[in-house]
Amino acid sequence: KQWYQRRVAITAGLKAALHSTTMPNVSVSGEGIEMELEISDDPYQVWKLSTAMCPICVTLYQEGESFAVDVTEEESECSEGYVHVGVLPSGEVSAMEKSGAGNMDPTALLEMIDAAVRIGMDIHKQLDRHLHAESTTATL
Repeated sequence: KQWYQRRVAITAGLKAALHSTTMPNVSVSGEGIEMELEISDDPYQVWKLSTAMCPICVTLYQEGESFAVDVTEEESECSEGYVHVGVLPSGEVSAMEKSGAGNMDPTALLEMIDAAVRIGMDIHKQLDRHLHAESTTATL
């Protein structure tokens, strides 16, 4: 169960790691079997991976008529079910998984998804602001 509670941290950490990852420029010369790859040794001739499509996973737990985010282990054991929602920076849902023993009212499920999208977009904005500030500081 603790794995589910750590998904936000894991996906945010993954996005942060990918944001700071650089790849060396590679050029290809020649044709056919005579092709050669040249990898630049210059640490400034690199390209950065894009994190524009990295989702943040938000998990919401159903507890009676309401739902909760960031629950304790004891609270998660009392929940009737949970929904994992992958949220892109644009607010689009990239993935969703519903699990647990209880049935979920479709209206409540839609409310949970809407809440996950708002939370996920907020996390993206905060993380992107921090990563941008860190990148700016690193280049000074």
